[in-house]
Amino acid sequence: MLLAGLTAQVLWAWPWSRDMVMQIILHTQQQVFAPPEGSVAVGREVQLTREEAARQLRNPLPADAATLEEGKQLYVTYCLVCHGPEGRGNGPVASGAMAPADLTTERVQSQSDGGLYSTIRHGLGMMPAYYDRLTPRERWLVIHYVRTLGREEGQ
Repeated sequence: MLLAGLTAQVLWAWPWSRDMVMQIILHTQQQVFAPPEGSVAVGREVQLTREEAARQLRNPLPADAATLEEGKQLYVTYCLVCHGPEGRGNGPVASGAMAPADLTTERVQSQSDGGLYSTIRHGLGMMPAYYDRLTPRERWLVIHYVRTLGREEGQ
């Protein structure tokens, strides 16, 4: 009788081995929620349109010799290959049909710092986006250096 009772208990509770598997589970990142309106992720930038950036952003770095030298090094590393050493759009990989912009022209030099920042960050036309290659500080440094292009010749 005791054996029959124990056997009945074991058989009655048989699914106990599956209880933890059968429960409702929320896995990590299973449900994605939209971020609150106007929020910015830690370590990220506020997303602005090209027009908003042109109006709102100002270069926070001073245009001194140290920042210009840093900007020149970054320009040589990332920009020279297309825009050329003087910024005239005649770099080693520039082609005639899709020539890069001449950075010494009035059209480029008259843009606001925010407009240039947005172009570097998001790219424009054939120019790739540099949001993942240049930090925000590095973009501002490049802009300071771009402002000096063409000045040697009185432009």
